[in-house]
Amino acid sequence: MAVLCALGRGEVVSYGEVAARAGYPGAARAVGNLLARRGGLPWWRVVRSDGRLAAGDVRRQAELLRAEGIPVRGARIADRARLRRLAPDPAGVPPADLPGS
Repeated sequence: MAVLCALGRGEVVSYGEVAARAGYPGAARAVGNLLARRGGLPWWRVVRSDGRLAAGDVRRQAELLRAEGIPVRGARIADRARLRRLAPDPAGVPPADLPGS
C-alpha cells in the first residue's frame, strides 16, 4: 500500500488516517486486516487514533517504534503529537489493495 510505504522512519499514523488517505474513510478495520495479511509493509508505524499500539505483537511494535525514536510508554506512544496527519490524495484515486475496491 503506497500510503504506508511513503511513511518514513519515525513517522506514526493511525489506521483511520491510512484508510482516509487511501480514499476509504471509515475503513480503519480494513487497514488492520490488510496489515495482518500482507508482509513487507511497515505495520509497526500504524497505531490507534488515541496512540495505543494495536498490532498482534504489541511488545515487538513497541521495540520497533522505540528503535525509530518514537517514545512508547506502556502500550501507547508517549506523545500523541507524533501522530502524523495525512493530506488527501490530490488525484482522488484510491489504490486497489483495500478490501471492497
